[in-house]
Amino acid sequence: MPDIDTKLLRSFLSVALEGSFSKAAARMACSQATMSQRIRALEDQIGSPVFERAYHRVKLTAAGQDLLPHAQALVDQHDVLLDHIHQGVVSGSVRLGIAEDYALPILPKLLRQLRHQFPGIELSIVSDMSTNLQHQIEARRLDLAIVTLPDPTHLAKTLSNPPLFWVAATDFELPDGQPWPLAFYPEPCVFRQAAISALRAHDTAFREALVSTSGQVVRCAVAAGMAATVMMEGMIPNDLVKLNAGDGLPSLPNSHIQLIERNEGLTKAARQVRKLVLRAY
Repeated sequence: MPDIDTKLLRSFLSVALEGSFSKAAARMACSQATMSQRIRALEDQIGSPVFERAYHRVKLTAAGQDLLPHAQALVDQHDVLLDHIHQGVVSGSVRLGIAEDYALPILPKLLRQLRHQFPGIELSIVSDMSTNLQHQIEARRLDLAIVTLPDPTHLAKTLSNPPLFWVAATDFELPDGQPWPLAFYPEPCVFRQAAISALRAHDTAFREALVSTSGQVVRCAVAAGMAATVMMEGMIPNDLVKLNAGDGLPSLPNSHIQLIERNEGLTKAARQVRKLVLRAY
């Protein structure tokens, strides 16, 4: 039985995550043609197509859905084996910045892997708005940071480009003739900047019903029907819904989740944390 190249599996996982051959190619630093060749090679080996090529988005076939968890587990085990072979004993302190919106999805997996694979690494986590985390990276107060910035940053590693959506409570109703009540983080929140730019570009009347540095406070206000807000795909809780284009709000751009790091290199411990962050996405 022939072996499956892990590069093919990584390419498959990247396309499944991004929903796009071009975005997956950018993520893996290869051409779109190379990405397509890898997926065709994988499909030839397993004997089934793994993606449905739709016009706007690539979707997993039944065979692809079946392959997905096994491919992820195999790639994870491969990486753990290589780390075990090459790492030796890694120890030291690492300072990681992460925006509050991303903390819940990524931190449990990251902390579990760190505890099991690198018990000698002491991780310190700072949660703040992305622009503030970028300043702390520049001031060398952080080693790494997971941020959302308006545009891709030079030398940063793009983790994902999820779209932004307007969201509100299921029973939210806007009174006729009233400006949109909105809940935001304060400046310099990137989501806030994107939302206000879009609103002003389309002459959409709005008022800031709530401004808070706490994501929990913003979510509670929106869930109570007090206001609408902006969230990215994958981070919308079950008690909130996306608003449709016909509701009167302008469309929003994609966000750019990036991993940035301080200048002048990272310690061995920080490089291992960076590897784990990249795998988590």
